[in-house]
Amino acid sequence: MNKKVLAFVVVLFSSLTAFAGPCPANIPPTGGSGAVAGVSVPGGGLRFFFADSLIGGFDCFETLSGWFPSNIHSASAIDPKLTTIDMAYTIVGTATFNNVVVPAAGNYTMDVRYAFAQGLFPGVKTRYAGVMVNGVVINSAVPFPVTGDFEAFQDITITIPLNAGVNTIQFFNTTREGVSRMDAITLTPTTPGSTGCVGAPNAPAALTGEPSLSDVSLTWNAATAPNGCTVSGYNVYRSTTPPGGPDGFAPSVDTLIAGGLSTTSFDDKTLMCGTTYYYAVQAVDAAGVSGPSNVVTSSTAACPIISSISINSQGQAVGNFVADELFSGGGLISHANTIDLTGVVNPAPMSVYQKARSGNFSYIIPGFIPGETKKVRLHFAETYFSTGGSRTFNVNINGTQVLTNFDILAASGAKNKAIIEEFNVPASSSGQYVIVFSNVVNTSMLSAIEIQ
Repeated sequence: MNKKVLAFVVVLFSSLTAFAGPCPANIPPTGGSGAVAGVSVPGGGLRFFFADSLIGGFDCFETLSGWFPSNIHSASAIDPKLTTIDMAYTIVGTATFNNVVVPAAGNYTMDVRYAFAQGLFPGVKTRYAGVMVNGVVINSAVPFPVTGDFEAFQDITITIPLNAGVNTIQFFNTTREGVSRMDAITLTPTTPGSTGCVGAPNAPAALTGEPSLSDVSLTWNAATAPNGCTVSGYNVYRSTTPPGGPDGFAPSVDTLIAGGLSTTSFDDKTLMCGTTYYYAVQAVDAAGVSGPSNVVTSSTAACPIISSISINSQGQAVGNFVADELFSGGGLISHANTIDLTGVVNPAPMSVYQKARSGNFSYIIPGFIPGETKKVRLHFAETYFSTGGSRTFNVNINGTQVLTNFDILAASGAKNKAIIEEFNVPASSSGQYVIVFSNVVNTSMLSAIEIQ
């Protein structure tokens, strides 16, 4: 190995080792109130700094022993305090500006200043963030190309619609590879005639859904935009809750499953059998988002009765374990450590324990005979922490808590040692196993599930 490369690897490993450890019990103060007024800039624009935004959606990133989103110093920031917000390492991180006051309704160009190197996500050369304005998702995947260095700032621009008076702008993550240095946004009125677009499209019509066992194929008629406007894409929303009432299904960031689609069709392949889903579609142009389409109801085919299943959490198919499926939430832990399998009966292959789903997450596994008792085997291995009490979490199966303050290291007796917890549990009245993992100290983790 080249000596310079070797030296860099040694320094990087030493740095990460120095940072590693449990996250603080309490999330430290980060960001601001989100209510700070904009600063006037030449050209009639307003500038807001991410360090003043209201931050949410925190997640513990164990490699750096810290909660994210987080404040981070940057010598090249234009923020007066030289503080930026690191939106990486959290799947559901948000940064919200609640006091965006403009004098007139219309389209505004939003310039976003940011920076990041590939860092701990080697090979990821574009990171993404969603943008929501006044509760409406404008774009669920705004691309942020790599700048090459954490101090090399550059800008991306998008057009957003604002109301006269107070507005709210929120940036939200959809993956853990968030943007590492978010510095400022600058809003300027779109020059009259530069887009010619002053109205949102009409709502897409004739939405239909064709279900199968575990997917629904959606199609709809193209929306039309006013003169001077062009439909730039479609957003698709889904829920298992029917529309109507204060808690009924409606398009929102929580129900968004796809954004910026360029076609009038979408195949939703991440569904459970024997389940009813509700869908709606909205169209987007430079002036904003249309009203919702008609809501279509689509039910997947009844679940086939199965006798057993083995799922490799956050992994691919190996042996009798299928690739990860039927989950909601959570992130990835991956450590290529040698795992001691000697202390368990019928362990999974070693590669299964080298990756895990982490955080707050759940699995809903259908297809069993209602009320029939099966053995649920949960596979774990602590591949990061070396001291007891550094990671504890709770596990609930079909409404019954089966593990409380579970500590993998304490239960297995050593780091990198597999352990399997077994429970005899009847399937629910609908033939499902609902398994929920909840953080207590740092993040929950799971390597595999077997139901047999």
